[in-house]
Amino acid sequence: MLGTHGGEILVSVCLTALAAAIGARRARREAGRPPTADRGRGRAVFAAVALLALVPFLLVTLAHGYGTENRISAVPLREILDASAHADVDLSDARAVNLVGNVLLLVPFGTAAAFVWPGRRRVLKTALTGAALSVTVEVAQYALSLGRVTSVDDVLLNTSGAALGAVLVRRWTRRPRPRLTPPVPSGAGGRTRA
Repeated sequence: MLGTHGGEILVSVCLTALAAAIGARRARREAGRPPTADRGRGRAVFAAVALLALVPFLLVTLAHGYGTENRISAVPLREILDASAHADVDLSDARAVNLVGNVLLLVPFGTAAAFVWPGRRRVLKTALTGAALSVTVEVAQYALSLGRVTSVDDVLLNTSGAALGAVLVRRWTRRPRPRLTPPVPSGAGGRTRA
């Protein structure tokens, strides 16, 4: 999956890395400033980048699969545990590539989308949006008879990728905590006049 769609994934990652760098710089610059209308424009830019980051995800996941019939895998963690147990360390196994690829596909989206929702719940909101997108794609794969496996594990992995992108943004843009200095006693350091 990563080999055949490497170009789309690379473009998505580059666009989102650029958005993350701009967003981190902007967040640091705006730290401590009162809210302005300019922040709304910034969020619109990151929403557009998040949508762009979905294009490669949709190209990869809605392409025709290698099978001739659709299959549903509704048991959570079955494919993940199977791939983990049989995967080579060098990722030469297609199952391992599928696991890693399903996580990485929504990291760019999660990174860009995290700038749309500021505050403490940005990771949760990004993860839920990633989950909704993944469920929609899995249903579309089955409905369009693309010869792919419609899997609950793909939803879990995609959601993890979106959340991972948001966590990276949160850690990257975290405001530095002010250093507390101990109070200086009023009489210390100099003489007082009587």
